[in-house]
Amino acid sequence: MSTHVKTIIFVVGVMLGIVCGEVSLYASEVAVGALLLAVAQGVLLVLGKQWAIRSGKRDTEGVALTLLTLLFSLGIFFGIIRVELALEKQRYVCETSCTFDAVIVSSPETKEAFQIFNVHPVGEATSMLDVQLRTPLYPKYEIGQTVSLSGKVTIPDVIAPHGDKKSFDYQAYLLTRNVGSVMTYPRIETKDSETHTFSGVLGRWKDSLVARIETYVSSPASALASGMLFGTASMSQELTQTFRIAGLSHIIVLSGFNIAVLIAAILFVLGFLPLVVRIMFASGMVILFVMMVGAEASVIRATLMALVSLLAMLIGRAYVARQALMLSLVAIVIYEPYALLHDVSLHLSFLATAGIVYASAPLLLFFRRYIPRVPALHEMCATTIAAYVGTLPYIMYTFGTVSVYALIANMLVLPFVSLAMLLTFLVVLSSYLSTHVALLFGLLNTLLNNFMISIARMIEYLPFSSFLISISFSAMCTMYICVAFAVAFLIRKQKDETHTTNEDGVLTDTISY
Repeated sequence: MSTHVKTIIFVVGVMLGIVCGEVSLYASEVAVGALLLAVAQGVLLVLGKQWAIRSGKRDTEGVALTLLTLLFSLGIFFGIIRVELALEKQRYVCETSCTFDAVIVSSPETKEAFQIFNVHPVGEATSMLDVQLRTPLYPKYEIGQTVSLSGKVTIPDVIAPHGDKKSFDYQAYLLTRNVGSVMTYPRIETKDSETHTFSGVLGRWKDSLVARIETYVSSPASALASGMLFGTASMSQELTQTFRIAGLSHIIVLSGFNIAVLIAAILFVLGFLPLVVRIMFASGMVILFVMMVGAEASVIRATLMALVSLLAMLIGRAYVARQALMLSLVAIVIYEPYALLHDVSLHLSFLATAGIVYASAPLLLFFRRYIPRVPALHEMCATTIAAYVGTLPYIMYTFGTVSVYALIANMLVLPFVSLAMLLTFLVVLSSYLSTHVALLFGLLNTLLNNFMISIARMIEYLPFSSFLISISFSAMCTMYICVAFAVAFLIRKQKDETHTTNEDGVLTDTISY
């Protein structure tokens, strides 16, 4: 029995425990039962090993089943206990007009006719949820400022485009962002413009870098550039909808690609230093980057996997992406149990990564075997299809839409994403050195980003580019079961073919993922 199977069983137990702790009235009783079962299985495991030593016989299947039951029971117990120990967060609500001081805790996001940012009431405990503000475009506000607010603070309503989707809870979505209430166009008076926290300093630095991008890159290419590099959500609603219909929404938000590029660049530049120093510096820079851009679930997942890979490099162990994915998932849900059921960003990030980790290798071998004439497209096609299949059932269930040409759009756009990010970084870097060089890189970045925007708009205008299709939760689970069986069958078939071919003395690619 592999270590990965044990990890999956434990992680599944933890997730079931968290679900039970959140929705069941008998969670405490289930936790006690799971603990007693774990103790019993532990005793059986010890007795079984002693019996095997004395008799000289080994009951491999019995030991494996006992160990899996032990891990599963412990996972349930720890999941329920984590939910029971979680602090109940409070909403700041004021149905009638009131006045209070608050600190801006997130960088303002500029929309078409307003800006959005979060504040935390001064003097309230950290268990108090933030308040999301919608204000006019001007004056501009900055993270770290202390402001005096006057107006109503209400519970957020379900808003478009998810108002007709019962499966998407907008209030729960905001709670995953630590937002419990909203204010719309309140009266605001700035009281303190200084930043008193380290995260606030990093947030202002990010805002200044985004401002440099907007200076040298024309709109709307600048919005795409800052979204890809720093995860800012400043694109217009019309352009955001265009990318969603084209199936390209993932390129305008932060992902593991940003983290991977940052680590690779640091390790390359510091190649003359000892490995320990390079890894420690890269880890620190990644953590600072996450603090600067905001700890979205997808970024946290990618960061944890990246740190696991750096640790494996440091101790000389092989990096196993499947293990890193499971460990990052369990770390996120233990830190924030509420995210397991309600964080759409976490769900999509995990499903896309799981699709790549488990399905891209067999798909890559399939393309190499049956479509040998275009090797340059093999990896991109395998990765794109794996991520698309991994997220499609969930998207159909949660959003009720399907992007018909998403695969085509991704194959046309993805080859240029890394170059666009590089040009954006060069714009920021050169803006400190030479205005003329920054203008040159800004022009190139504008042309490339406008090209990608044109592809997204072209895909949007194709007939039947997107259509509505809503499925039930059971249908979504059935689709994922079918996908899992299909991937397992493909892996099994390719393993058999590889074994047979190796017996014939022909070298073949090894199936490894």
